[in-house]
Amino acid sequence: MEGNTSSSPCREQTRFACNKIIDTSIRALYQIWDKMGIDESQKKARGDTAVAHMKNLMQHMIAEEEALMKQVAQTIDEYTEKLDLLCNDLSLPHIRLSGGLTMVQKEKILRSKVETMAKEKKDRMAKYDILHSRDEHLSEVLSTPTYTVSPGKVPTLEQLRELEKHVARLQEERDKRFTELVTTKKKIMELYSLIEFEPDTPFGCELICEDDDSLGLSTENMDKLSKLHDELVRKNEAMKTETDNLWERLRSLWNRLDTCDIDREEFELKINGHGTKAVAALKGEIEACELLKLQNIRKFVDGIRSELISWWDKCYFSEEQRSGFKAFSEGECTEELLQIHEQELESVRQYYNTNKDILEKIARREELFRNMVVFEEKASDPNRFFSDRGGRLLQEEKARKKLMKELPKVEEEVTEAILKWESDNQKDFLVNGMKFPDFVKNSWENFQSQKDQQKQLRLKARVKQAQDDVAYGSKSGSQTPSKRKVPQSASTPVRTPLKARKVEMGPSVSVKVRIQYDMLNDVPTTPSTTSKLPTRYQHNTLVHTPGKQSTFTPKTPLSKSAKRRSSRLKRRSAAKHSLSSKNRRKSRDIFAQGVENKRNDSSASLAAHGSYQDFTNCVIASKASSPDTQHT
Repeated sequence: MEGNTSSSPCREQTRFACNKIIDTSIRALYQIWDKMGIDESQKKARGDTAVAHMKNLMQHMIAEEEALMKQVAQTIDEYTEKLDLLCNDLSLPHIRLSGGLTMVQKEKILRSKVETMAKEKKDRMAKYDILHSRDEHLSEVLSTPTYTVSPGKVPTLEQLRELEKHVARLQEERDKRFTELVTTKKKIMELYSLIEFEPDTPFGCELICEDDDSLGLSTENMDKLSKLHDELVRKNEAMKTETDNLWERLRSLWNRLDTCDIDREEFELKINGHGTKAVAALKGEIEACELLKLQNIRKFVDGIRSELISWWDKCYFSEEQRSGFKAFSEGECTEELLQIHEQELESVRQYYNTNKDILEKIARREELFRNMVVFEEKASDPNRFFSDRGGRLLQEEKARKKLMKELPKVEEEVTEAILKWESDNQKDFLVNGMKFPDFVKNSWENFQSQKDQQKQLRLKARVKQAQDDVAYGSKSGSQTPSKRKVPQSASTPVRTPLKARKVEMGPSVSVKVRIQYDMLNDVPTTPSTTSKLPTRYQHNTLVHTPGKQSTFTPKTPLSKSAKRRSSRLKRRSAAKHSLSSKNRRKSRDIFAQGVENKRNDSSASLAAHGSYQDFTNCVIASKASSPDTQHT
């Protein structure tokens, strides 16, 4: 080190500069002394004094530099100590400098480290103070403990992160509770307004009077808030139920007292909501009606009995269950009898309200079943095809299919609900005195029985109609579905009814038998008629008027000559008919019996006249017992 220092250019420059200054100064001093004439001894003395001054100056300078060196060494020690303390406070590892550094380098590095760490400590403490202040405020509002850090120590980075998360959670919880407070408070004030009630607890008064920001959001206060809201909800529901019951009771009293509509509307306009004022007013009106009730016991008993019948129907009580209420048939009306009826009515209402869900489902099933019966009745109407407008039949079919899908589902739902009820109550749930499966089975059996009865009635009606057709002629044209009429201007000749009947009766039936058939039905016959009728005109239509001779109503216009022949034949036929009416009645009876036997054997329908072979046999039988009929 010393070798390096002695050979340092800087040292040589300093020494050269000092020597130059000293030489110049000594030269100047000696020149002055020479001019002054000072002898050598004095020059020597004065030179020694200058040397002493120079020596003292250099020693003083060296002492100052040594003091500075000591101060730098002390500063290094102080910075080292501070750095260790800061490392301890900031929970950082201690810094150790390398041995090849000079004192000035060490001092500079240590000073920089100390300043950086001091700033880090200051920033941490500032952030901690902010977070700690927010933590204390939120903890006070929420009544929760604060985040603790060891006193007198700088929080670590991890502690600051945890504190920041803690404060964020508290802030989130505070916002959540504050929102809940504002919302619940609004609901509570609405409930107070609905029930017309004033707060009667210190917390309720504080909640209504204080600002939202000043209210504590502690867990205890939030519990009180929730309890107060639930209590007011229950009270509101209770008052609403009470008001509904009072209204129902009052209207029942009005109905039994026959109160006029004007008085009812006037009172109803005065009552709003279900608050304490409304309840008080309803109770007052009920008391007034109760006083009138004692004066009208008979009217009240009759009114309650009508209500009982309605509620029994809703509850599907059987006749046995209804007859169990013996007071229903008592004639003498007393206050005690009225009270018994009121108790029974309340009991039935309670039963309905308790089992409302099941009873409503049963009512839904009954409604679907009735609709199904209506659809079945419509489906059995043969005339529905001729009155279809706008696709009504298609809509009915869609509705019927939807109903037939929904009905089993509803029955299954009711069955499951009743099974659960029976399991919970350990007894049977009766519908019209039967268990629900038996009730459903009975309703379907009754429905099928009614269908069978209606089928038998329709069958008997058809048999009777066939007998009437044989006896009095076929149905009038107005009862059959309308068909397209043949235009009068049509040039194509049509077959007469006689020709059509020839085709139907077949070649085996003689002309004489055919003419006898025409005379029996008063149909004009013309031997020269060879026109052909279309297929749809093959059956003649007869109009029978009681007390008069049946006449044929042709569907196609006749020519004038045909009309004259028809009139002549009608007169001849009428004469013949008066002579053989007895025989014709006999033949009709025989033919009706044949039609009845044929229908009972499930054979094909006889349409309007039955089998022509049967008719032929009847005509031959009648011909055998009547005089010969001449035809032209």
